[in-house]
Amino acid sequence: MTDKNGKHPDIQLDINAVKLADITGDMTPIAEGAGKTLGAVPTFLHRLCLLIFGDWYTDRICRDMKKRAQAEHDCEAIRQGALTLFSGQNATEAAPSIATPAQAARRHLEETGTENLIACAAEAARILENPPSPASRPDEDAPSSQTSRLSETFVNRWKNEAQFVSEHQLRHLWGAILAREITAPGSVSLKTLERLKVVSREDAEAFTTLCDYVLDNDCYLAPTVFALSPDGRIQSRTRYPLKRLDVLDDLGFIHAPSTLAIDERRLVPENGTIWLDYGPFTFCLKSGKDILLSMNLLKPAGSEICRIIRQISLKKAERLARLMLACDEFRETHAIAIYEKTGKKQPDGRQELALKTVIDRETPAGDEPPA
Repeated sequence: MTDKNGKHPDIQLDINAVKLADITGDMTPIAEGAGKTLGAVPTFLHRLCLLIFGDWYTDRICRDMKKRAQAEHDCEAIRQGALTLFSGQNATEAAPSIATPAQAARRHLEETGTENLIACAAEAARILENPPSPASRPDEDAPSSQTSRLSETFVNRWKNEAQFVSEHQLRHLWGAILAREITAPGSVSLKTLERLKVVSREDAEAFTTLCDYVLDNDCYLAPTVFALSPDGRIQSRTRYPLKRLDVLDDLGFIHAPSTLAIDERRLVPENGTIWLDYGPFTFCLKSGKDILLSMNLLKPAGSEICRIIRQISLKKAERLARLMLACDEFRETHAIAIYEKTGKKQPDGRQELALKTVIDRETPAGDEPPA
């Protein structure tokens, strides 16, 4: 359609015209992206939409952009007198009636599955829009290059299982898994994805809490320690509470504390200093001799999931440092310095660190709960 002079007014195609209101779950931020053109949609968000919606995504964007452009053109033509607005009636088709209970059940099942799938994808979108800083990832966990291929088998398995995820905590977990695979294909194995199928909301919450105590990316500070009493019996002492450890062991995420598997890690000082990795932070403590740290290992699946879901703050680091100072293994340690990784490399290739705080035995704990 043209104006009186046969010309089209200047039209700017706006990606914000895209609205995905006819599906359950707010995916509008994904389609809107960060700019005014399709090319401005962030790469990973664009990839997510293609994975979930396929050709419908690009077709819908093009169609809605054209509709908005046509509407802007018509409005301009009406203002110039080139078009006349006629009133009319719009006929609305009645929704097709459902003939049988089986059809009603099938429709409800499909709608519920689609709602769950979209909600999980929306969680992935939120993570992709606010990715963690590079300093919070270990070097080997950095996102792979743009040329890395995302496994189609993995995506199909993910979509199939996401249809059954209806609780928010689990939706966030499944969204985080997809977001990581989009940014770093191969971060999660199919075996780990298979284990997630039987994880409940309570399991996810328990493992998320446990991740706050993970050191060096593969072990967690032993919540229970065992020792021989003078009469030869094994006694246990709880250092801090964790829930559902036996369940997490059965799921293949951790090695639960046990008298049959008492794990210790020898911490060897380097020039009188011991370093422990804690997500975006590093613990530094002075020691003139080796320290045998009571700990329990994560299983491979647990390590994969922990790197993806855990969120470490300075308050959590301070809390763990105080807990370590209260442990018998660190009775000769007077203080723990907490450094933050800057994301930059030193000339020798090591991670650049910035001192955040020092926790000693006299440092009072804050009244606020850990973030």
